[in-house]
Amino acid sequence: MPPKWPSAFQPDVVREAFGERLTTYVLAVEAWRRGLTVSIRDARLRRVHISDSSGRTIRFIQSRPHLTTLKAHATAKNKHRSNELMAAAGLPVPRSVLIDTATVTLEKLVELADGIGYPVVLKPVDGAMGQGVFSNIPDSETLTTRFEQLRQSHSSSQLVMESHVPGDDYRILVFGGTYIAACLRVPANITGDGSSTVQELIDAKNLHRRKNPFLSKGLIKPDREITDYLQHHGYDLNSVPAEGEYIQLRGAANASAGGDVIDVTDQIPQHIQDAAVEAVKAVPGLHCAGVDVLYEGPGSEGEGRYAFLELNSQPQIGVNMYPTEGAGVDAPRKIIDVCFPESRRSDEKTDEQLCLNLRPALEIISSGHAGEVMMPPLPPSRYRSRLVYTFADPSTLTPRVKNRILRASREQHVAGFIKIRRGSPELMVAGTETQVSAFASTVHSISGIEPRDPRRWKGAVAAGFSIQN
Repeated sequence: MPPKWPSAFQPDVVREAFGERLTTYVLAVEAWRRGLTVSIRDARLRRVHISDSSGRTIRFIQSRPHLTTLKAHATAKNKHRSNELMAAAGLPVPRSVLIDTATVTLEKLVELADGIGYPVVLKPVDGAMGQGVFSNIPDSETLTTRFEQLRQSHSSSQLVMESHVPGDDYRILVFGGTYIAACLRVPANITGDGSSTVQELIDAKNLHRRKNPFLSKGLIKPDREITDYLQHHGYDLNSVPAEGEYIQLRGAANASAGGDVIDVTDQIPQHIQDAAVEAVKAVPGLHCAGVDVLYEGPGSEGEGRYAFLELNSQPQIGVNMYPTEGAGVDAPRKIIDVCFPESRRSDEKTDEQLCLNLRPALEIISSGHAGEVMMPPLPPSRYRSRLVYTFADPSTLTPRVKNRILRASREQHVAGFIKIRRGSPELMVAGTETQVSAFASTVHSISGIEPRDPRRWKGAVAAGFSIQN
């Protein structure tokens, strides 16, 4: 069964923000649709300010609100320190030690691992997105090999070694003391079909991931770790696995490293939901976090056991919105509900296709002409009437004609575009019925081209009007 993603944030609506822009963009769109004031603060779309009519403003850096203090953010990034605070709060965590890569000897490293007990996990103290994480290290020989790899490839001067906790890898999203969503993360993998090579199977899986608004930035990229996992199975990239054979490619389950995502928001036991909220509270000043937890679910040998691993104070909420299996959670709605409880989302289905016109705003900031751009509010029409027309002959669309059409779109308060689609020019106009009809007539009088064959437009609608060459 294909995954089901939030109806208000389908791929065509978030197309401009696939990848790293996604989190900030969906929060901005949700707020803008509600009539809140949205101000974009940088050309990378990492910072956005959202305000209501009372003047209450929340400043976001991606998903992190200014309500999270800088000290809390730094504490959460330090995996050893956050482990200590969660342990002090009585929450289950792995045994953990901090290692200075410049001073520790291999003998001391092995001694520390013996004290914790194998298998162990080795990772940078401030790493992100699963980079540099080696889990389930079984012995001293493998440990020293992984340690040397990290010391040579990672800039961090400190590593964390911790006990390997059994269980599946879950990410729980908590915002403002509220449980928002949860997903099961599965390490990067392939399943053989009896005819394709490992590389071909990876390429085919990446093709599907590119269509996912979040996973498109987390493709499976063969590296040393993947090579090692393949060798463990007796394979390399040119091998042909048997039909139905499942091959794990990495140890860490991060989606950004090629892992799969399964929504389990409604399956996480209430006591673990509550414990995740307490884990965030364990770090003073932490308002939002992606809580990583290993949990042995129903049917497993250690059923019910769990341990918290890390707190990500700036989580990518797309992982909860766009799973590879299950129904994605409408996280932007829940987060803006917490931030601005007096605001309401419209029940109009047509609003689900409304999106921000990012490019002009980001270009203005990037050019240095402005430090921020306030997005124009939605008009009363909310662009509910939407028609698309075809053109018989685009040859009269000279630069002068295009400029006149753009000026008319602003004067008549319509949204839309003119573009070449499947070899034919199209005009899409959105506004009230009267505005749409009047603008089509205006285009005819300006250009001499008669828009014809009107039909209802079902795609995304961005504020503003553009003409694409």
